[in-house]
Amino acid sequence: MQGASTDPQNADPSTPVFYSIKKPIELIYPKQLQVSTTKKWSLEEVIQRALDANPEVVSARKAIEQQEGIKMQFKARLYPHGGLVYRAQREQSSLLMYLPTIETYPLTRTSWLGAVQIKQTILNVGAVKETRQQKEILEKVIWQSMDVALRTVAQAKEAFYYTLFRQEVVEIREELTEASRAIAEYTQKMFKEGEIPEFQALSAQAEYSTSLGDLAQARSAYVKAREQLRMILNMPSSQENDPLYLAGQNDLPSFEVPYDEALKIALQKRTDLNEALHSLSAAHAAVAAAQSSYYPTLDALLQYENISNVYILYPKWGWTAGVQGQWNFFDIMENNGRIKTQKALENIAQVKVSQLKVDQLRELYQQIKRSKEAVAFQQTAVNDAERAFNQARKLFESGETNWVQAVTARQALLKAKLANAEARFNYNAALARLEYAVGGQLPAQ
Repeated sequence: MQGASTDPQNADPSTPVFYSIKKPIELIYPKQLQVSTTKKWSLEEVIQRALDANPEVVSARKAIEQQEGIKMQFKARLYPHGGLVYRAQREQSSLLMYLPTIETYPLTRTSWLGAVQIKQTILNVGAVKETRQQKEILEKVIWQSMDVALRTVAQAKEAFYYTLFRQEVVEIREELTEASRAIAEYTQKMFKEGEIPEFQALSAQAEYSTSLGDLAQARSAYVKAREQLRMILNMPSSQENDPLYLAGQNDLPSFEVPYDEALKIALQKRTDLNEALHSLSAAHAAVAAAQSSYYPTLDALLQYENISNVYILYPKWGWTAGVQGQWNFFDIMENNGRIKTQKALENIAQVKVSQLKVDQLRELYQQIKRSKEAVAFQQTAVNDAERAFNQARKLFESGETNWVQAVTARQALLKAKLANAEARFNYNAALARLEYAVGGQLPAQ
């Protein structure tokens, strides 16, 4: 409803003006926000922008690439590996003086070894367990990335609905403030004319002052909600109070999914739970890798070499094959320390899994149930307040009630709309959190 001039002769004919029997009096002065011609963000665009530009989501994606590279490094230890080997050294004369002299081939002072070498792991329990650990860590990072993405979607939805809610609150508060101002001015005039006692005028003025304070708080909360949404979208403000226009309403999507069905899906697809389970498996593998330090390692060696030293008459080419083993069974303290460290991390992972398996959907279902009931009650209140206001307006126009009572009925309607808007936001926020809790996919309704 648009504002109109207090002079009825200059009033815009398109503006609704309520008339009393005595003289035309404007019933209310609601403000209407200016319509912006700039881009308006829909919910789908907000979600896509958050997934593309949110730093946490981008970092999570890069973490997958990093962990894939680390896994490749550990896995390569189990496959054949090798390269070129070259060694050269020159002996002093004192080291050669006791060797037999060969007249046909004088003793050389220089030795070298050049070879192409290939090694294959035969037995390395630690490398196998560490590779399995890296596999589980990669799976954990993948689920972690999905969790970040789904959590960002839930945050974007909640911030979107919250910004719309705060915008709606500002609009309603502006109308309430205008209504309170009109009542305050009217009662002050009536008091000066001696038609009402002073306390009624003071009460109306106090109500108007309270409305001004509520409007200021509503505007501040709206700006804060808008900036929080900007942070999720990675769109910092270019100037103070930079607007962000949204397209949509706090509509109520239907949700009638049985609790048991949602719980079953949550246990299968819940991202944070799957992340914790893979983290626990990685911890098991890390403990096994630490315990494998008591086992020997065994590698097969094959190389084709060119060698020259003081023990042969001339440089030779040939194959060398064999097995290399190592067994560090004296490093007891170091091995025990490594095992103790990994077991502590394993216990931490186990505690996290146990904590996440605790049913958290029940509370979300209760929130949705309470929010749905609140929406129904508040919608009934809005309907009753609308009927009351329409009746008060008709009675005012026919002269059967006074102007203040009609405006007071309008205030009651606006306050009912405030409560209804809050109930609708609470429902949508709880539904967004529930969607995240079941792994981003609500079951078919």
